[in-house]
Amino acid sequence: MNHKKTLLITALAIPVLFFQYCNKKDTATDTKTVSEIDLPATPYNYNVTFPQHIAQALPQQDNTPATNPITNDGATLGRVLFYDKSLSINNTIACASCHKQSEGFSDNAIKSLGFAGGTTPRHSMNVLNVRFYRSGRMFWDERAATLEEQVLQPIQNDVEMGMTLPALVTKLSAKTYYPDLFKNAFGTTEVTTDRISKALAQFVRSIVTYQAKYDRVKQGLETFTAQEAQGEQLFLTAGPAACGGCHRPPMFLTSNPAAPFTLLDPADRGINNEGRFKSGSLRNISSVSSLFHNGSVPSLAAMLASNIPAHGVPPQNRAPILAFMQTLNDATIATDVKFSNPFR
Repeated sequence: MNHKKTLLITALAIPVLFFQYCNKKDTATDTKTVSEIDLPATPYNYNVTFPQHIAQALPQQDNTPATNPITNDGATLGRVLFYDKSLSINNTIACASCHKQSEGFSDNAIKSLGFAGGTTPRHSMNVLNVRFYRSGRMFWDERAATLEEQVLQPIQNDVEMGMTLPALVTKLSAKTYYPDLFKNAFGTTEVTTDRISKALAQFVRSIVTYQAKYDRVKQGLETFTAQEAQGEQLFLTAGPAACGGCHRPPMFLTSNPAAPFTLLDPADRGINNEGRFKSGSLRNISSVSSLFHNGSVPSLAAMLASNIPAHGVPPQNRAPILAFMQTLNDATIATDVKFSNPFR
């Protein structure tokens, strides 16, 4: 009888022990997920002090709304969201998949791959210095009125990430690493579409290049070579349609793109079907491949030698302009940890 009783107790105990083991295993998995995010105890500083030549231009060009100023905790949350593949329906694509830090936050592919293997209709636009695009309008065709609106569209795109916003909120709410991040950024752990939008926009606006040779020259810390100095003058003054007219220092962009100066493309007419496209910052462009909205121009040198209206330049001007534009390259942006992938 005692033997049978022992067997019965053992039989009953095994499922209990197994259940407890599974629960412990699940808990351990959750803990590991949290630990896979490498974030500092004190958030990185996303509100840097810009050099004077940039700081004095910012008030006239800044598109940051009063309702969404950059905070260190908000940009930290935005950084995690930017690199989190959970934002796609099958956990394969993040914002950073098409905006790679190593590629100036653009893509080295002419067309980017989406969650199901499809390709985007246009080349991935770099997101450097978008804070200085005064109108605030985003995408090559400026269809998004603000950055806050833009950051949510790829998530919902049928090719890019394939999610719905309600499904995204539910999905992120179940992640163990988001409650503290949302609380730090917004005061409570609640995950909302508005908060996702604001955090992503804060992170993207914080990606500003200000440590190039050009910046050191403007601060009096370094000097241009003779060729670079010549290139700057040509860039700013050569011809009736000088480069600097549309790509204005110090961030080398304008938020009033004009049709006569764009790459002609019968298959894509851009903004309001007018044959014009958003003008991105020229900073770091010398290290970027696949230029313009369709990625058809392979390099800066190729662009200068092209017949694209107001983008091709006479042979004698190409080397100095190229030399000057290379001074706009800020190599630190490709390695700065506060802009890097926090998932390890």
